[in-house]
Amino acid sequence: MKILLVFVILFISVSAFPQNDSVKKASVVKGTIKNKTGKFVEGANVVIEGTIDGATTDEKGYYEFETDKTGRRVIIFSAVDFGERKMNVDIEEGSTLVLDVTLSGTEFKTDEITVTASSFTSGENSRVTLTPLEITRIPGADADLYRAITTFPGSNQVDEGSRIAVRGGDPSEVLTFLDGASLYNPFLFGDNYNTSSYSTVNPWGMKGINFSSGGFSAKYGNVLSAVLDLQSYDMPQTKGMFAFIGLANAGLSGVYRNKDGKFGATFSAGQFFIKPFAEINNDNTEFEPIPTASNLGGTLVFKTSNTGLLKLYLNYSYDNMGIKSESPTYNGFYSGRTKNIFTNLKYSFAPTDISLLSTSVSFSSDNRTSKYGVLNTVSNALYGKVRTDFATPVSENTDVSAGIEYEYNDFKENGRAPVYFYNLRENAPYYNLDFLRKTGRAGVYSELRYKFSDDFLLQGGVRSDYYTLTEKAVIDPRLSVVYRITKHSFIKAATGIYHQFPALIYFMRGNIPDLKPEQAVHYILGYEYNRENDFIFRLESYYKRYTNLVSNSYNYYNYTSDGKGYVTGVDAFLKIRLKPKFNGWLSYSYVDSKRTPYEGMNEVSADYDITHTLSLVSEYNISDYFTVGATYKISTGKPYTPVTGSIYDPSQNAYIPIYADMNSGRYPVYTRIDVNAQYIFALFGRFAVAFAALNNVLNTKNLYEYNYNFDYSQKWSVNSTNFRTIYFGMGLQL
Repeated sequence: MKILLVFVILFISVSAFPQNDSVKKASVVKGTIKNKTGKFVEGANVVIEGTIDGATTDEKGYYEFETDKTGRRVIIFSAVDFGERKMNVDIEEGSTLVLDVTLSGTEFKTDEITVTASSFTSGENSRVTLTPLEITRIPGADADLYRAITTFPGSNQVDEGSRIAVRGGDPSEVLTFLDGASLYNPFLFGDNYNTSSYSTVNPWGMKGINFSSGGFSAKYGNVLSAVLDLQSYDMPQTKGMFAFIGLANAGLSGVYRNKDGKFGATFSAGQFFIKPFAEINNDNTEFEPIPTASNLGGTLVFKTSNTGLLKLYLNYSYDNMGIKSESPTYNGFYSGRTKNIFTNLKYSFAPTDISLLSTSVSFSSDNRTSKYGVLNTVSNALYGKVRTDFATPVSENTDVSAGIEYEYNDFKENGRAPVYFYNLRENAPYYNLDFLRKTGRAGVYSELRYKFSDDFLLQGGVRSDYYTLTEKAVIDPRLSVVYRITKHSFIKAATGIYHQFPALIYFMRGNIPDLKPEQAVHYILGYEYNRENDFIFRLESYYKRYTNLVSNSYNYYNYTSDGKGYVTGVDAFLKIRLKPKFNGWLSYSYVDSKRTPYEGMNEVSADYDITHTLSLVSEYNISDYFTVGATYKISTGKPYTPVTGSIYDPSQNAYIPIYADMNSGRYPVYTRIDVNAQYIFALFGRFAVAFAALNNVLNTKNLYEYNYNFDYSQKWSVNSTNFRTIYFGMGLQL
């Protein structure tokens, strides 16, 4: 369940904190790092080459760490935008080595306008608002990138799992990109009944994390609402291994780099086991089979030239479980099993001193088995993608970029499905599934970024996509502007047209050419104040208009493109960092999301019309070794469609539910409090960390859904399985 904590502990213990001074005969390496103008560099990395011994500089440019390494060594000093420097030193046992260093690389211009509408960014960006360390420390996020994002405005968790819905849209309107590849299924337990999903993406393996909830660039296609763009690290800088054991999982990870720095590799492996976790937390949930999950991944990196880099990214995940579920006609176990493979090969190089060209080839396979009563299906989705991007400045104020991609999609489903949705008994009538559809999508884009002055930036682009199955093409123009009012404050605006082609499952029945690309038009206006990332305030309003949404026709047989709707809302975000002790943020979202599912129907609330959402996150460093945190979240309940009565069907010996207006009901208010703590220490002369978390402190019984008896005359609440739980574990450097 928390396999990714392996990476969390590794990087927190090595990079963010000094070693414990209880290590016998250790040597101390310390000093300061400045840039060429004499200013202290915060966040610079210091590491002994070929090891994981090192530290990170504080706001005064100071670093200090202990090491048991001796003899002739190479120490690497590096910082984003300030370059890298290597220094040969002799380390004697028990000595203190003072190294004050100046990094003379080109400094990033602090007056550069880099604010993007609706974006929360981490990595090589001067307006960082989300870091891997923050992700891993957010209570309740369980070191999960997607859960961490839901503490920011505009996004909500789906069933308290890792899947997210953004600004009143459906979760299918959010797409993850990894090194240029589309990552469609990055979750464990993704579609299982009343079971939280968990991400397979390791935030510590990412050098760039950019989440955009609207108004995003023309480089992203086939997505309506939001984009999570991830860039993984290239060549590892160290080598070493780390092991983790927790109440529900165990894992092992490692990094390697050869002596000449031309080859590197990383790996991670994790296994999930629930029995001790369930026993300690008195979890009486009925499982058959008991949930299991495995994850294995890594990278291989080759430096082909001074600017050329070839990187292979691989990930495999497996999960299997069955959970007790009741329905009016069947009481049994919902069983689900998933196998997922994702791989991406990317080559990048600089054709000139100022340009960058990259090409990636990716493949993924997602195999799912679902069983419940008469339902018994096996589906397999295959994705393949080739993409090339090129970017270069053409003048001091103008940058241009362009790209082309082709994506192949193959979806197959076999098995049996119930003929009548209200009869799920094992012996109920069913029809056989034997479905196969294939399609391709070709896309091309071009974009220009022009800086009129130091205070005014414009970015405009256009893309076009063609879908081979329906033989339909779209053209999407997009525009965003940023104007700086003062040194730290900005006005942002963006607009654009966005299309998403219907998923292949919708072509199971109906006339293929009749389904149009779904469309959303974004309008965004916002204000931001950002003072060196220590104080950030954002206020952003938006309007999103939907057309051509896929929906069922009146007879529920053919899919059509008659759906339409809109979303309007406001996002507010306040972040405060008081170095070196406190870091926290408050986010609030107001959403009004309505849909007209098909022609002639009245306007109704969308499935994710969650009117109000408030999140409060706080982290406090009691000492350099001990950190605590707390998260509070409250939101309006999701819409649902109530049952008002039923009609008896003697042929099925079952009742047909009679529904009220679509989404005319509301679940109760959702609320949850989570806390956690981390402690760094030394064990057997090695880095070690202990971790403890208490989720849903008040044991709030948040609603998952309503269930009904045989004739729908009675209903009862089915609560989320995310009750109050304690989790703890420990990691150790090997």
